[in-house]
Amino acid sequence: MKINKILFYLAAVLAALVACKQEEPKPETPEEVLKQYQSNIDQNKFGEARALSTPAGRQWLTELEAIISNEQVDSTVLDTRFLSLSCEGAGDTLICSCVLEDQYEQYTAVYRLVSLEGQWLVDAPEEDIIIENDLIESIPDSLLEEYLDEEIRQD
Repeated sequence: MKINKILFYLAAVLAALVACKQEEPKPETPEEVLKQYQSNIDQNKFGEARALSTPAGRQWLTELEAIISNEQVDSTVLDTRFLSLSCEGAGDTLICSCVLEDQYEQYTAVYRLVSLEGQWLVDAPEEDIIIENDLIESIPDSLLEEYLDEEIRQD
């Protein structure tokens, strides 16, 4: 009977340990933060990306998420690799210059990271969100030609 009680308590403790979800530690270095942030965005895990963002970065991600939510899910999942990553700066703000590659293209990007309460966080980019070709594709050809002709005449 004593052995049964011990086994019961041992099983209960093991079940409790398994049930407890261990929180993954946040990345510590600016480079680790940036890579995890980008991975979260690639997988449309905006809540997790927000945890690695400044308040301004969280707002920017909300806007990005709203745009992406209108797209087909499989077209918004990316696999971005960092070909190079260099962070420079003094104090609590770093500028990280990167060469990135996803399944569509290779490109450069610049990120600003800020240290708040001992944690490096990704700040909002200085540029607005631009979805290439969407604006041009939505303009009728006649209006686009008219706009381009006016631009040429002004030069």
